[in-house]
Amino acid sequence: MLAVNPFNNHVSARLLDFFNAATQWHRRLWCPGLSLTLAEVLEASDAVRHSLLNQDSLKFLCGSAIAIAGLDPATGSTQQKQLLQHALRTDARFGGLDYFTIRDLQADIERHYLERWAEALGTSAPAPGPERTARSIASHLLDLGFSSDYLHRWWTYKIKHEDGNRSLCDLLNDAHELAAAPRGKFDVLIAFEDMPKTKTPPARWLDPPSVSGWLRKNGFDTAGIRQKGGILITAHARDEGAALENSQEILDKLAARVSVGVKGAFRPLTTAWVAGSKKPVRIGPRVRAVQVHALHREDQIYSDAEPSKVDAAIELLAPLAFSSPSSAVSGGWAALEALLSEPNDRASAAARMAALVACSFPRAELTPLSFKIEEAGGPVSSRLAGVVKNRDRCQLVASAILNSDELALTDNSDVAAVVRLKALLTAPHIKVRDIESHLESSFRRLYRQRNLVLHGGYTNAVALRACVRTIAPLVGAGMDRIAHAWFVEKIEPLELAARARIRLSLVNEKDGTKCVDLLS
Repeated sequence: MLAVNPFNNHVSARLLDFFNAATQWHRRLWCPGLSLTLAEVLEASDAVRHSLLNQDSLKFLCGSAIAIAGLDPATGSTQQKQLLQHALRTDARFGGLDYFTIRDLQADIERHYLERWAEALGTSAPAPGPERTARSIASHLLDLGFSSDYLHRWWTYKIKHEDGNRSLCDLLNDAHELAAAPRGKFDVLIAFEDMPKTKTPPARWLDPPSVSGWLRKNGFDTAGIRQKGGILITAHARDEGAALENSQEILDKLAARVSVGVKGAFRPLTTAWVAGSKKPVRIGPRVRAVQVHALHREDQIYSDAEPSKVDAAIELLAPLAFSSPSSAVSGGWAALEALLSEPNDRASAAARMAALVACSFPRAELTPLSFKIEEAGGPVSSRLAGVVKNRDRCQLVASAILNSDELALTDNSDVAAVVRLKALLTAPHIKVRDIESHLESSFRRLYRQRNLVLHGGYTNAVALRACVRTIAPLVGAGMDRIAHAWFVEKIEPLELAARARIRLSLVNEKDGTKCVDLLS
């Protein structure tokens, strides 16, 4: 198990936050890691060559990569870091010297990323902060194609259950070996309740008797399974969860072709089977964390009022919650653009949504924390008792954090949240704008991916899946604020965005507790 100390406790808590699908948006990863960002730069350079993206879009992406590389010890030696940053400061023209420099350094960084982090944490030099450490490790592993469920189990075992007392460096070296291993080969069987007939069946199609035979051969119970055949998909993936996601995307493609090419129902069963597993697994529509709670709070779920543009944007948002990655980015950006862009500047919606979500962050973190503190007991808990309004609870907790009051929290994830909030409340003019910058990078990625999909048909772009994974909860958070302002006060989205811009520009360190009122 991982040796216990404040740094390790913080890192391990955040790693488990990042790999937990139930984690709320304000504690999740918002951006891919360094290696994938550099791969995205290379792809964007090619897209600029084909006029799918403009040079300004590539320049912004290169700027983000420069910032990440400058703070990441896995970039390599000082000379290598300088070389990479110099190449990123050029126009990164496809096929040029700087393009190939970025390409070769990206491959080197991906190959040695986790072992360089282990080396950095094992030296006597000042270590990077625990938050940056956890974010870098988690994003890199997810970007490599591991499923979050698998990583959550792997790290939980290493942190809490493995024999012996091990350092974080030891665990990172183990993770490096895990990442260096070749992808596994998974046979996934998906059976169908109904399937339209075509001249030629899908590759590796099994008729009903063959499906039953495969299930029995692989140790699965066939009782109660009614099917009309199935497809055996061979997925090369990092783990079983990733293999199932790959199989789901193949189903999406087949369903799209059926819907426009032939009459008949395309209905896979909600159960799939993976050779070598002990139990079947459920499959079905994705449920990404796009949560617009204002619809429920303000009783607008079944509203029959005259539709507004906010209602239209929520409808456009639906593919981001449930559909394939290409449909998800298309619908997600359409919702933002409909509300926050202006005719001559579509990309500005990214910065405006970033400002809205940044303003939402302090209260989003403080509200659930206030209930944890109240449950924990102690002086602050007694002051919270009977306080009903979330705003008042947040103000009280913010004051307690600034005063370093004892909060009696025992969960390391909550303790880490207090550390982040203390830094934010002490220097809000720096930290809130830093949050806004990271968020703008994420929303700009959504716009780039949408352009690659719609203008170039890039349904397999290198950062597409990472974009959907990171952006879905953030779009939900921003849309929640927009919906609340519209349904409660009839505030237009651009008016709310203007308010966010003003508050972010004027926030200062004189009273950090005012961060809870940035959108009020």
